[in-house]
Amino acid sequence: MDSQTPRSQANGWRKLIGTRGRSVLSASAWGLTAKLCAGANLLLSVPFVLRALGQAQFGAWATLVSLVTFAGFLDFGFGNGTMNLVAAAHGRNEHSVVAAVLHESWRVLLGIAAAIAIIATILLPLVPWNRLLGLPTTAAWESRLAIAAVLYSIAIAVPLNLAMRAQLGLGRGERAFRWQAAGQVLAAVLVVMLALFGASLPTLTAAAVATPLIGAAGNTLTLWRDYPASRVDARSARARRKEIAGRIRREGFLFFILQLAAALAFSADLPLVSALRGAAEAGTYAVVQRLFSMIPLCISLVWTPLWPIYRQALAIGDHAWVMRTLRRSCATAIGFAATCAMIFALCFPLISRLWVHHLAPVDRALLAGFVMWCIVEAGATALSTLLNAASVMRFQMITSIIFATICFTGKAMVLSRIGIDGVPWVTALAWCIVNAIAFTCFGHRVFERIATTRY
Repeated sequence: MDSQTPRSQANGWRKLIGTRGRSVLSASAWGLTAKLCAGANLLLSVPFVLRALGQAQFGAWATLVSLVTFAGFLDFGFGNGTMNLVAAAHGRNEHSVVAAVLHESWRVLLGIAAAIAIIATILLPLVPWNRLLGLPTTAAWESRLAIAAVLYSIAIAVPLNLAMRAQLGLGRGERAFRWQAAGQVLAAVLVVMLALFGASLPTLTAAAVATPLIGAAGNTLTLWRDYPASRVDARSARARRKEIAGRIRREGFLFFILQLAAALAFSADLPLVSALRGAAEAGTYAVVQRLFSMIPLCISLVWTPLWPIYRQALAIGDHAWVMRTLRRSCATAIGFAATCAMIFALCFPLISRLWVHHLAPVDRALLAGFVMWCIVEAGATALSTLLNAASVMRFQMITSIIFATICFTGKAMVLSRIGIDGVPWVTALAWCIVNAIAFTCFGHRVFERIATTRY
């Protein structure tokens, strides 16, 4: 009797979480390694780079490295649009359609990458990059080389990042996470070694932004091995090409607007601080931001694989599971974020001494602002994961544009009058106000549309 207990418990656990839950947990478990590697890269490189470059140039380095997030929206939403189409085609076992979607997306993204590289080449000698980074004129050449490394890395990343979204759509996120982990480990090791040898700003920037692309390239090669061009049905390729391109462009454009608004609202923090308050304060802000960014990094272990699973559940009409999962994920994410953020805030003096050793004093108002934003962001991302999977794009596009405009303007005003302490408060309050009004007025229509749309 006792020998059957473990098996019964295991069967009960499987029944509790269900097939979709096991899929999320499997992808999350593999993703944990990649996130730990990304977190190690995020945290371990900071003290070495700070020691090698000094406070001012470290602020410039942190700003430059943060710019690689722009690669996420410079694919014009094709990555997320492709993932939704791939997930649907894979669920119907239409492998030739999957191959056609991948190759059409790849073709378009190569063109986008080429355009970005050309624009970067034109802008590099024309813009006073050192002024934008808050560095003196003597650092003009180093600033130009560092920004060149960032811009060309972004161009290369645009087509390479497609493989990550495609693998998730195929339910093979673990493969992509392995390559992502490898790239992050290589980047961390290389940055630390170069910093120990006193490398310059351009060298450390190139190491931080270009090395992870090695993992992305490996993931891309793996994907094309499984879905070569020969799998595209030649007889219907031409007809499907226009149809697929149209569907990707329609959905991708809306994702692009969302990503652009998110970049304006979130990724502009460090460039704004550098331009309005100087590189030294940007360095202080970067340290606090990087610590608290570990929280959404951990929670994203669930959101990343949950998105395509939401889409699959909606496709078969399992709305009860979708809404139940939304409620549970929101409550769990908010609780986790609140607990971790308060621990980080209370223990920040100790953490900063152990982590970076020499750091300018950080006000409690800045730490409290990051606590508030972490809590808001956790609930916001739980909700947006479902809305993205359900292709509720126009509603999100309108609210995101309004939020990003208020957010960016508010941060510029706060930085000019108060300082860096008010930046996370502006983000949290702007999101709450905009979305509270939007969901009060239109929330019932949004969820009615999710329940009645055929996916």
